[in-house]
This record gives sequence, C-alpha cells and structure tokens, in this order.
Amino acid sequence: MRFSILLAAMICWCFTNRAGADEPGCRTVFNDDAQVLGEAPAEKPSSFIRAWLDREAQLVPFTTFVFLAATPDICTYDTRAGEIYGERFGKDFQKGWAPAIRGLRAEGTDALELVTSHMKSKGFEVLAEVRMSDTHHRSLDPDDPLCPRFALEHPEYVIKQPDRRTNETALDYSHPNVRAHRLAILQEIAHRYEVDGLELNFVRWAKHFPRDQGREKAGILTDYLGEVRGMLEEAARRRGVERLTLGVRVPESVETCWLAGIDIETWVRKGWIDYVVVSTWNNTDPQVPVDEFARFTRPAGVQTLVAMGNMIGAIWSGPPAIRGRGAAMSAKHQGGYQAMLITEEEARAAAANYYAWGADGISFWNVGIHFGSETTSDPLQWQRIKSWTNAVWSPKRVLGGPRRYHYLPMGKGMGSRHPPLRSYPWYDEGRSPLGHPNSPVLRFTAETIGRRQPFPFRMADGRDGKKLHGRLRFWVYHLADQDRLRVDINGQPVDPAHIESAPAGEYRGGLPGRRLEIDLARCPPFRGDNVLGLTLETDRKPIEQEPWMEELEILVRAPDGK
Repeated sequence: MRFSILLAAMICWCFTNRAGADEPGCRTVFNDDAQVLGEAPAEKPSSFIRAWLDREAQLVPFTTFVFLAATPDICTYDTRAGEIYGERFGKDFQKGWAPAIRGLRAEGTDALELVTSHMKSKGFEVLAEVRMSDTHHRSLDPDDPLCPRFALEHPEYVIKQPDRRTNETALDYSHPNVRAHRLAILQEIAHRYEVDGLELNFVRWAKHFPRDQGREKAGILTDYLGEVRGMLEEAARRRGVERLTLGVRVPESVETCWLAGIDIETWVRKGWIDYVVVSTWNNTDPQVPVDEFARFTRPAGVQTLVAMGNMIGAIWSGPPAIRGRGAAMSAKHQGGYQAMLITEEEARAAAANYYAWGADGISFWNVGIHFGSETTSDPLQWQRIKSWTNAVWSPKRVLGGPRRYHYLPMGKGMGSRHPPLRSYPWYDEGRSPLGHPNSPVLRFTAETIGRRQPFPFRMADGRDGKKLHGRLRFWVYHLADQDRLRVDINGQPVDPAHIESAPAGEYRGGLPGRRLEIDLARCPPFRGDNVLGLTLETDRKPIEQEPWMEELEILVRAPDGK
C-alpha cells in the first residue's frame, strides 16, 4: 500500500501538461482508437501516422497516450498470439486497418512499435489498450474482419445470455481457454514492445459473463486480473524496470461494475491497479458518481480518472431537434441530442463535478477519431476540441471560466436498441448501455397532476450554499397557457414572480411549450446533490398531449459576469 501511494505521488509530481507547462498535473489520458490506421495510405504510411499523432499531441493536453492494440482477439500490430486484422483474407483485402498494417510491415515496423517509439520520444507515457470484450461484430460471420477466428472456431465459448438474444458474439471468461488465449496476447505486448504498460478496457462492451451472473462470477475476473499483474511484474523484471502501469477502464458506477463481473474495489485493494478510469458508454455525463470510486481508490493511492467524450448528448435522435449550437452540432448525427457536441462551458461544468467529488484527472475518450477525414473533422471542430480539452485538465483551469451544467436524458431511446438491432449488455429504457440509471424524463400524466416530480442534478458550484451568479433554465414541452407549474429547489419553493417564461423556441425545434428561466441569485440554496421539484396543476380535461420535461441547463458565471 505504501508503495502505491508513493508511486501515485511521484507520477503527479513528474507529469507536466504537454499543452503548456504553466501548471503541474496528475495523469491525463488520451485514448487513440486507431482511426489513423483506417485513413493512412497503403504506401509508406508511417509519416502519415506520425503527423496524425503530432496533431493529437498539439491540440489535446495529456500525459499518457493509450493506443488500441487488441480487441482483444483481433490485433492492430504484428501479433503471433492473436490474429492480425484482415490477415486471413489475403493480401488483396483492402478494408479498414489492413492496407496500413501491410504498409507498415513493408517499412519494417508495425503500428504499436511506431506509436510507442514516436510518442515516448516526446516524453509521453505510452500504454497499449486492450478491449476486453469488443463486439462490434454482431454475428459470428467469417466475412467480418472484426470477428476473430478464435470465436469462429469455438462458438461454444460465446456467452449464452438469459434474454436468449440471437446476436451475441462476446466470449465468456468462465472458460479457462478464453482467459488463457487473451492472457497470451497481453503477455506478448508486455514482453515484445517497449510500452509502459497496459490499459484494459472493460467498457467495450462490458460483457464478460451472462448478464445475470456478473456478481456471481466476479471472482473469476478478479483471479484473472491477479494473473495479469503477475505477468506484468515478470515483464518488468525482464526489461529492468521497476513497474509497468496497469490502468483499467470500468463502467460508470460501482453497481454497473458488478453487472459486468468487475469487483473493482478488490482489484484496487490488492494493489494491482495504478489508475481507474470511470467511463460512460460514449459521451460526457456530468452526473457520473465518481465519489463511489474515490472512497476506496484515494486511500489506496490509486488515481481516479473520469472519461470525457466529444458528445454531451447520447443516443436519442428524435424531437426536440436541437439548433443554434454552431460548431457544437455534429454533421454526422443530425437531429436530437445525439448531434450535440460538447462545448468548453459544458466541459468545465462536468469536470468541476468530477474534481469536486474525488477525481484526480481526466481521460479523453474517442477524441482522436476527429483528426482525420471524418465528417466531424475540420479545423473548426479541432479548435473546439482544443478549447474544451485544455479547459478541463486541472481544477484550476476548470474554475477559470464559466461553467454550463447540462443535464440530458442519456438513456432515452435505449429500449428501442434491444437485440437483434444492437447487442448492448443492457438496453433498459432510461438506463445507459452499461445499465446505469440516467437523468429522468418527467412526464406529467393525468395520474401525476398535483404531485411533485423530482429531477435530481449534481452541481459542484454552490454546494456550500452560497449564492451564485448566472441562469437556470429548463423546458417543459406541451405546457399550455392554462397550466400552472410550481417550482422548488431542494424542497424550497421558488417565488413565481422570479420565474421568467417564454415559448420553447426555435432552438428546440419549434416544439410547443415553455422555456422557464430563473436568475441564480433568486434560487434557494444549492447543496451539491440537488433536486429540482416540479408540480403541475391544470384544469384541462382531458390532457390531449401530456407535457414533459427532460433537459436542465445551469450557467454559472463569476460575479463580474465572466
């Protein structure tokens, strides 16, 4: 335990931010999902890849570069233990990563070797990422390059889900051969490459056992992590280094970790883990319960990071149609919340919550895909990404500008994604694909008229009860003129005279309803974990179109308005 605390302190002291050394910081992680391999030319791709890596390093501040090496059975490097992407299809296969992989081989290198040497020469810690259960392949299709030969040859290892889905492709870690096969790949990386360690991604796709047996079988995954740490210790001895880093990316709450078969507290307590990334599915959620993890990671000297993605919205693409956000709207995903890209103000607010409740740093997730030819990639988007990532890498930066807390129904529409459409681990409406309950949709039905409906929201600003400067606003769609809405914050009523009301507006797709705003100086005291209470009263009978509320936005400014 003493060694872990000392190691964490040394890492915090040694790492300085690459975007500007004006302030020391703890580990900040940048995840690269190998988009560069899909865009690199087939002939002499190494210079293209180096330029891409340099662009990432110039725009985004980080200390630790994590490169996707394995999924875990399909590999981006020249593996002997696993399967090289596209190799079984022959030399004429031109899809995905295959041309760049062959081009690098012709240059006498491979992706992991090139990335490791290039980024270490710039002073970064470099880790190989292994996705522990990626199932982008939705069937055991031999023509799908992401479907591994190992699964094709051993369909008996595929998880048998209690919901009897027909498109499961994840392998069950209950089988010793599955664990042995994948441990051999981890060992190969640690022994053959000069990486500083591994990041094991248990979020992609968080399916390690049947979805009703996670807690029951968590001990199997715990024993496996012990083997991984032992293997890394052996690799460190062979390479003459004191320790190789082991980071883990885990689902967004302790309960969702259990659903995935992850006993994260035991992993930390045993001293195996150097940092934990608490991760949503694919977005930035200001309400991630980081404190559930910090409770046991901080005493153990293990760094707690929170994943921040390039989207503030989630999967919902229906109404309201969001407009008026400029560069913070995706050209790839038109429509609803799915198209909402994060702004600097929104990023500051989310990070303020993470730091206030125990995070040590940030892990940037899936940002690197926006530095090539994707429709979300252009200089305007690069500037937005640079702006928000540089605003959150330390608590001091977070407090250096306005913070816009934005609460959205992240789990809305999840019920429509059930198998066979998708093969998420969980698909319950109102929950994330990892099974975590998300911010609610308040529906004002005939049964709820006159009853207070709670909208919980976590906010670092004002948690000491002091008055804030800024605005609170929310939308209630299909709220009629004759409807009366009582508003309270943490049970204390807001004077109706202090509530400004206007049409929902064109920026919410022209949906009928009202946008309600309150000056923060007129709000009752906040306390960190807050509740906005809404009580609808109406004389309408019947209510032909039920009102609903699902989006809350709070802008906090300094007293001088900045």
